[in-house]
Amino acid sequence: MEATLPSGLSIRPDDVLGPPEGGRKLVVVGDIESTQGIAQHVRDADMLIIEATFLDRDAAIARDYGHLTAAEGAQLAAQNGVRRLVLTHVSGRYGAGEIFAEASAIFPGAVVAADFDRFSV
Repeated sequence: MEATLPSGLSIRPDDVLGPPEGGRKLVVVGDIESTQGIAQHVRDADMLIIEATFLDRDAAIARDYGHLTAAEGAQLAAQNGVRRLVLTHVSGRYGAGEIFAEASAIFPGAVVAADFDRFSV
């Protein structure tokens, strides 16, 4: 599309835009209870930040409170071509190491976020 200024000067997109750059896809999921129906939204994400409030051994409790397990977040990422997985919203009943171990067994390279962590997409 071309724009014409009141002076008569015509400006085309090629006059002001550089070459196209690839975008990034960041998906943030929290307090979801189930991963059902969200695969299409996380598919091929450069980064998925997702709650991992519980461990899989406590999946029934996770359902009661409307949360996911670390394993569920990792499985969602692994099955949908996510490049980087960041887990957050971890219950205080677990250490970050426990959440990391469960998730990284399914999605190697998973990261458990800590307060004030910064990530580049």
